[in-house]
Amino acid sequence: MGFYVKIVKILIDGNVMASDQPKKTPSTSPKKIRKTWLIWAVLLAVLAVLFLTFRPVADEELVEDDGEVKVYEPVVYDTATWQKAADTSSDIEELKAQLGSTATTEEALDFYGRRATRYRFSAPHEPPFYAIESQEFLEVVWYYAASTDDEATKAQSIDFAKRGYRMMSMLDPNTGAHVVHQILQGIAMDSQRVGTLNLEQADCQDYHCQIILHK
Repeated sequence: MGFYVKIVKILIDGNVMASDQPKKTPSTSPKKIRKTWLIWAVLLAVLAVLFLTFRPVADEELVEDDGEVKVYEPVVYDTATWQKAADTSSDIEELKAQLGSTATTEEALDFYGRRATRYRFSAPHEPPFYAIESQEFLEVVWYYAASTDDEATKAQSIDFAKRGYRMMSMLDPNTGAHVVHQILQGIAMDSQRVGTLNLEQADCQDYHCQIILHK
């Protein structure tokens, strides 16, 4: 772009210098008129090129003040170091207790549109983390942080995942824990038996993780 600006400056300065020269005749010659129009035509052409080639900087091209490109670190779910439930149980109340000691409740619909109750374990200002219980299903949902989220949001996402991991390990220390480990790596899990309950589906995508259990 600096190259084009220099051309414009040269053309303008040349035109100004030509106009500042003393006139030798009372009337402007056709050659001088053609030269003036040619200069302005070139000037307009350069401006058009500048307009058409201008491209705003995209977000991914923004750099830090030190000139280095910002690198976003992915969230690390080190499930090998996470704590599993001390006991094995398929009792729904005991499973929900692994998610949190207190929860606000509200009416909701389960995954299949049936009337249910939502147990919200996160505060209003926090990313979502809740369970939906209906007569036939228990659904657990939490926010799946992105690499571009701040560190506080990433930490909350990991904490929610740990609680889901603990709940599933209560159903089955091996299979249940494996389900959570897999979905956190982006691998969807299909229907299978987990302890005494049936897993309908489980996955992490579109910024949320979801586990659906059939009672």
